[in-house]
Amino acid sequence: MNDTRMLGQPLRTGPRSPAEKTFRHTDIPAARRFAAPFGAHAGMGPARLADFVLAVSEAAACAVGHGPCTARLRLWASGQRAFCEVRGGGVALQPGWDTRHGDAEALRRWLLRQVCDHVRVESGPHGVTVCFSMAIS
Repeated sequence: MNDTRMLGQPLRTGPRSPAEKTFRHTDIPAARRFAAPFGAHAGMGPARLADFVLAVSEAAACAVGHGPCTARLRLWASGQRAFCEVRGGGVALQPGWDTRHGDAEALRRWLLRQVCDHVRVESGPHGVTVCFSMAIS
């Protein structure tokens, strides 16, 4: 997968400045409510906005789904692209490692790849990072 478009830098001023929110597993609905006005303000139409909110929700679930932790959601736009980065202290399980969570994790990654243009999910000793980008229009 080519992640070159993931390198867009957040703008520091104006209406496309990075928006950040800290959340826990129980706050995933709040993460969706946080993403919706951001995407609308960035210029997404209704269908693209619904995909963006879904992607933020799935990325958030990946970051906090496997362990009690706090995660940080960061959204920004650059040019005609919207970006999302979620960093959490949870541990992302690879499909098949644990039958209780492997299928859900695989579905989340599949959904992200269906609605986003570029996706990167990394898991390591410091937790999970999920990054994605989508065209605004």
